[in-house]
Amino acid sequence: MKRFLVLLLTFGIFAGAAYAHNGMKHVMGTVTAISHTSVTVKGTDGKTQTVALTGETKYRKGTAAMSFTDVKVGDHIVVHAAMKGTQLTAAEVMLGAMKMQGMSGDMSGMKMDHCASTSH
Repeated sequence: MKRFLVLLLTFGIFAGAAYAHNGMKHVMGTVTAISHTSVTVKGTDGKTQTVALTGETKYRKGTAAMSFTDVKVGDHIVVHAAMKGTQLTAAEVMLGAMKMQGMSGDMSGMKMDHCASTSH
């Protein structure tokens, strides 16, 4: 009975984590190629991954809406994508996500511009 409860609890934790991301996978890195149908991203681990783009893919930088034409080779991006069949398909592409190493490790995607207008 204890094993069953442990198994049930473990399953619940993994299901909760998957639900929290809505089944989305996050692809983060630098754009190495882009076309109207896909974007190829080189991750910080050196691996490249191609993600399909559709007419429903949203593009943004911070809170501002952007468009497909704003994405360029060399840009730092984060792609929120879902598996559709055997292909990862982008739901959202966020531009300008920078890798920042700090005392607490990788702080990618942290919005830091709120301090720019304040004097300390």
